[in-house]
Amino acid sequence: MLIPLNTDAPIYYFPFACIGMIVVNCFVFLATGWGTMENVDQWSPWALSYGDGLHPVQWVTSNFIHMGAAHLIGNMIFLWGFGLVVEGKLGWWRFLLVYLTIGVAQCAVEQTIMLGHTPEVAAEDFVEQFVDLNEEFDDEFIAQMEAAGLSEEEIEIKKEEFREELEGFASEIELTYAQFNGSCGASAIIYGMLAMSLVWAPKNEVTLLLFIAFRAVTFEATIMSFSAWYIGLEILTATFEGFAIATSTLHLMGAAAGFGIGTLMLKKDIVDCEDWDLFSVLSGNYGARARDRYGNRIEPDGRRTKSDAAADSGAGKKKEPKKKSLRSAAGAKKKLTEVESFVDAGEFDTAYDELYNARLRAPEAILDEPILKSLAIGLAKNRQWDEAAELMQEYIDAWPDNSDSMRLRLANVSLKGLRDGRAALRVLKEIDQESLSDDAHATFKKLVKAAKESR
Repeated sequence: MLIPLNTDAPIYYFPFACIGMIVVNCFVFLATGWGTMENVDQWSPWALSYGDGLHPVQWVTSNFIHMGAAHLIGNMIFLWGFGLVVEGKLGWWRFLLVYLTIGVAQCAVEQTIMLGHTPEVAAEDFVEQFVDLNEEFDDEFIAQMEAAGLSEEEIEIKKEEFREELEGFASEIELTYAQFNGSCGASAIIYGMLAMSLVWAPKNEVTLLLFIAFRAVTFEATIMSFSAWYIGLEILTATFEGFAIATSTLHLMGAAAGFGIGTLMLKKDIVDCEDWDLFSVLSGNYGARARDRYGNRIEPDGRRTKSDAAADSGAGKKKEPKKKSLRSAAGAKKKLTEVESFVDAGEFDTAYDELYNARLRAPEAILDEPILKSLAIGLAKNRQWDEAAELMQEYIDAWPDNSDSMRLRLANVSLKGLRDGRAALRVLKEIDQESLSDDAHATFKKLVKAAKESR
């Protein structure tokens, strides 16, 4: 199993609510007898029951009930991995509202669908299917016994023992169904968080943990590829199950709810994804290549940021104390110093992350000319095309009169990395050819030719 540990998605808020939900889930798990069948009477009244009418209280409480430690631990790890992204965009109270909305809505639909469910019939059907499936192995079972040299009488004894085991297992199933027939856990909510992260931050990466031959290995993957893997597996499993009300279908119901809520909040400008959302990425107009409806480039300074939204909502109200802005500026300056040290060390990906963090504190923060130039070129060498293009354009905007060499580099990145000939031509048109050296002019002509051929 791929276990998400952390993310590089921009986090605007500390995950108080995410941590709180993990604590609450663990407390409920301990308070209700560890979710074992021996203590079923302690937790089953709070889980979602099937075929027993509608119980709105269970629509809330069942999201905090888990059957066993593995169920709880797995859910809490995934909640941390993607709750960070969601709460990082929303803040604690909106996060809690979304968390409970997904859980309540999914449970309400699930319990409504299962109103006509009869636990006794379900247990009998399961037992019958199980016994029929295992009796199909009789021929193979007999062949194995004969190959082992057993007599017909010994084989009959073995078959009778096997049937007794089946009957014992069937009795356990019937008892389990009698004690509890329903569902519980935060899985649907977590798949909702996964889907919301996909909508808001598809190109950001998650740090994943994988155990291979008892060795722990960590690596990075985009949220888009991670979610495609897990949601794709659930769709495949649910298809084989006929989309019955089972684990995979319930996960997909949560994902559908999260996708819808995430899309609605994005379209209503409740969250700011800075042109890195799923729809921008799929259209190709994202990040440094974001365009308005007329095809004009959206300048980073013109984007609506969290600080802009806060300024608008605070219009006519008492201004924030100057001390706070000074503290933010000081924090940003410290981050910029760290960026410079990472650039000097050649750690360009880390430098870019630190620059992003600095701008969360102070959006106007800008690097010195040589540092910004080195960082942009270093990112391009690392084949981090989107990040390189963004900073190259920032460099050109800041020092337009002395940026022809950077324009050539940006055009090359647009062609080589972004596969966007039109963008390369737009950059090349800004270059004063007469000021170029012979070598630079030769490069210019090659880029123009390549850009025209790639359109």
